[in-house]
Amino acid sequence: MSWPRAALLSLSDKSGVIEFARALTSHGTRVLASGGTATHLENAGVPVTRVEEWTKSPEMLGGRVKTLHPHVHAPILARRDEPGDLEALAERGVEPIDLVAVTLYPFEERAPGLDEAGAVEEIDIGGVALLRAAAKNFADVIAVHDVRQYEEVLRALESGGPTREQRRRWALETFARTAAYDAAIGAELARRAEGPEPPAVHVIGLERVRALRYGENPHQMAALYRRSGAPADLHAEHEGKGLSFNNLADLHAAVSLVCAFEEPACVIVKHGEPCGVAVAENPLEAYRAALRSDELSAFGGVLAFNRPLGREVAEALSGQFVECVAAPEIERAGEPALAAKKNLRVVRMGPADVAAPGEWDVRLIGPWGLLQREEAGPVAEWRCVTRRAPSAEELRSLRFAWRVVAAARSNAAVIARGSWLLALGSGQTSRVDAVEVALMKAGRASHDVKGAALASDGFFPFADGVERAARAGIQAVVQPGGSVRDPEVIAACDAHDMAMLLTDRRVFRH
Repeated sequence: MSWPRAALLSLSDKSGVIEFARALTSHGTRVLASGGTATHLENAGVPVTRVEEWTKSPEMLGGRVKTLHPHVHAPILARRDEPGDLEALAERGVEPIDLVAVTLYPFEERAPGLDEAGAVEEIDIGGVALLRAAAKNFADVIAVHDVRQYEEVLRALESGGPTREQRRRWALETFARTAAYDAAIGAELARRAEGPEPPAVHVIGLERVRALRYGENPHQMAALYRRSGAPADLHAEHEGKGLSFNNLADLHAAVSLVCAFEEPACVIVKHGEPCGVAVAENPLEAYRAALRSDELSAFGGVLAFNRPLGREVAEALSGQFVECVAAPEIERAGEPALAAKKNLRVVRMGPADVAAPGEWDVRLIGPWGLLQREEAGPVAEWRCVTRRAPSAEELRSLRFAWRVVAAARSNAAVIARGSWLLALGSGQTSRVDAVEVALMKAGRASHDVKGAALASDGFFPFADGVERAARAGIQAVVQPGGSVRDPEVIAACDAHDMAMLLTDRRVFRH
């Protein structure tokens, strides 16, 4: 049978349902509906049978129980090729339900803003049960979990009925939706019960947002997902080429760092590492300075701004090969210059778009999951441990360098002057190598490091790192401290009249 004999509609989101129900009834389908959905259809003049009429059982417990009834679930779960199942329906005087359309209570959107009693009432029970029943019996029942599916379902029915492959895909999407819904509930309840210890169970549901051009390498398939219930829309204003896995990883790194600055700033990221960072009076000057940090590495990089992207910056970008540009807003005056770059991707992205949805940072590695979170409470004051304290200008450089080194991969060392990144050495297997790489890059870019500041993301295990920095003319250092050889490192700084501050906090990023 092409068109359903009966269709059950139970919808929190009622957009488009009137047109959908009218199309069904026009082809002889009996429409069953619960509560508010039935009222909505009745008010629009659509013929509808209320669920309580079908079951001969009224709603109970203030609406908590509406569709949890054998006369609802048996017609959905009955196997159409099993005579005993159909005979059982006939004995009850009910016919098969061939289509189930349910949009669940919007727990993800509403629960975080409610107290616990209110959040619990947003947990859908009957809707999830209906969807799972329909999806289980997908060979005979069409499962619809999203109003955006109406058009596709109607097209399939008008073409003689959906194929088994379509039914299976709708079932798969339905089970994914109910799994994500349960994950969102689990995560919200866990959030409310959080203590100082890592949770015994941490549930994550991921929903696909879009396909990506490729993964880390062109031969790898990839897609972008969002955590269930988390707003993670991707606002691509211009997409000359499709976004890739690496583009999004670099965009996240660049936007996360640029949003750490209050003043106008520009960050350039290449392969997950900041290679250009500057704070200036306006975005154009910040861009020009960031590009001078390491123009060689900036080739094919990803740029991020913490101010709206206007015409001047857009036109300045025309001479540089850039993979992606991100800014909280894209001004109309800058759009023509950006659109002229054929392969450029322009993304509207601000701090809210890269913020983690919860306190726990999760990393999946093989069969394991690693969870960590930042400790709550104030950060310890930095301590000067050398005879000479840093000047006000050196302190400004050190604070800037510390922000940048915290965004780099360990082992990392940053050389900065004022609010400008001179060079970054990162991802090294020894700390002195990180300093050496930073100095090498500074020399390659013809940056004078005399009087500059150095930040290290971990302690100096030996004095060799600061000795090498001192020979280059660096005058101020900030590092976590905590090495058994701290006295040797401090003595080396004093010997070279260097100022050193200890943060008492390591900022490794492996």
